[in-house]
Amino acid sequence: MTISVRRDFDGSRRIPYGGRRSLPRRQRIETIQMPKRPASAPRAKPRVEEPPAPAAARRADAGAIRARKPKLSRVEKSERTRNAILQAAAEIIGEYGYADASIARIMERAGFGHGTFYAYFDSRAELFDQLLPLKGIEVLDLMHERVKGSADLVDMEYRGFLGFLEFAQEHPWFFRLLHEAEVAAPDAHRRHMENIMARFRRALRRSWDRGELPGYEQKELDTLAYLLISARDYVYSQHVGRSADVSTALRDAVQTYRKFISFGLRGKA
Repeated sequence: MTISVRRDFDGSRRIPYGGRRSLPRRQRIETIQMPKRPASAPRAKPRVEEPPAPAAARRADAGAIRARKPKLSRVEKSERTRNAILQAAAEIIGEYGYADASIARIMERAGFGHGTFYAYFDSRAELFDQLLPLKGIEVLDLMHERVKGSADLVDMEYRGFLGFLEFAQEHPWFFRLLHEAEVAAPDAHRRHMENIMARFRRALRRSWDRGELPGYEQKELDTLAYLLISARDYVYSQHVGRSADVSTALRDAVQTYRKFISFGLRGKA
């Protein structure tokens, strides 16, 4: 910063140039350098607090979040609860058997209060009469998906056998639910077997019509169906499921089964 002042010839300073007092004529003007002020740090901009969102806006945001998860209808909620009770009952029977599968245990596993049970079933016996046929249909539907696109009967049986054994490995409750039902819930067991036989009859009849079973008569198809059904049951429950190495036993059993259905008891590849 610079400033102009007047100085007499004798070197004495006067008031800054431009003052109101009149000055002697014999004076000279010189410019002197003023010391610089240290640079001050830039001032921080004051923080502006944003006003809180209005209540209506907050409610709108919350509503948008809730809208991402569509609410279940009353029917959907009821169906979900019923399915949870059925699944819990299947697991409890697999662990304790039908006799000790109490309503209290089932509802505790399902995660609902004891009173919720009676909104869906009148008694434990009614639940047991529905349980195996419903779970059996689930298994049959899964197997149907596994055998889609099969090239022939042998390929279809191979896929179905493998799929069933893998299902049994992942759902250890199934065989106790099945085997004890013959005494504990005989009507459920009968309907379950009828459902299975209906599927096998249709599949074997289609293969027979295509000429894939030339050595068999139509009246023999039911016997073939029971043989194939029994193989699934006993190969897993009495052999694979009791093996020390279930995965290896399952793989070996599937290969033996494929050889059997391809070449019969001759066993020649």
